[in-house]
Amino acid sequence: MKVQKFAALFILIFTFSIPCGILKAQEKISDTTNFSETEALKLAQDWASLVSNADIIGLEKLLSKKYMHIHATARVETKEQFLEAFKNGSRKYDPIKLKYVNVSLLGRSAFVTGQFNLKAYAREKTIEGVNRFVLVLTKTNNGHQVVFFQATPIPK
Repeated sequence: MKVQKFAALFILIFTFSIPCGILKAQEKISDTTNFSETEALKLAQDWASLVSNADIIGLEKLLSKKYMHIHATARVETKEQFLEAFKNGSRKYDPIKLKYVNVSLLGRSAFVTGQFNLKAYAREKTIEGVNRFVLVLTKTNNGHQVVFFQATPIPK
């Protein structure tokens, strides 16, 4: 009889403790994995600032290992190629100011779109124009990172 009461009590406690533990774990996960609009906007501004200042150390941390950069000229670069142009001095940007920014949130990812005026110096040429852009951001175990950037020129 004592064994049956103990077993029943154990089952009762076990049955109610598991869902509570799962809910607490889900709360912790959602707090640390979902993007907020404020976080996404800050990360996009950080990206623009780091690129404008050719901050290689900051970009090393901010850009994902799988970062892909598609320039307004249709040139496609990996993270390594993009950073190398700053390291060897073959690319420089005037300050990038993001305008008409819109954020779309999707759990651990955010998509930031908008517009900016581009003035860059690359391969001994000056490139100027107004561009639309998309930045894809994600939360990883290493924190917030930029995974993808693409600029598209707006015709004059």
